Amino acid sequence: MRNSLILAVLMASFLSSPVLSAGSYDPPPNADERLKKAIKHIDREQYDRAISELRKAADLRPKNADIQNYLGFAYRKSGKLEASGNHYAKALQLDPDHKGALEYQGELFLMTGALGKARANLARLEVLCPNGCPELAELKAAIEAAQ
Repeated sequence: MRNSLILAVLMASFLSSPVLSAGSYDPPPNADERLKKAIKHIDREQYDRAISELRKAADLRPKNADIQNYLGFAYRKSGKLEASGNHYAKALQLDPDHKGALEYQGELFLMTGALGKARANLARLEVLCPNGCPELAELKAAIEAAQ
């Protein structure tokens, strides 16, 4: 009898747990969902909110170059240039051919007066995009405007 009572209490506890109750458990957002939210914040120029989502996404996927690139972008747009540079460098360490990171890092170089480094990124994009690409065109236009 006592074993039956213990079993009944355990079963009731188990079945009423929030993890198993229908509709009561929302899993935490995954890295893709956080990235999508962050991009929406970036589109609205809500960079601090984007950074918050991107940092959580980066915790879930520390080796994702796209997340690192977006972190660099959001930090740059919020004026935190050192953090921006660190994230672009990490994106390029993870994927040396990441066109977006090469473009945005080049724009950061222009902001900090490192025209030679921006040109080096442009040269790398010319190799990666022999027939042209948006990243190449954007960095080229930014360099021309800076001169």
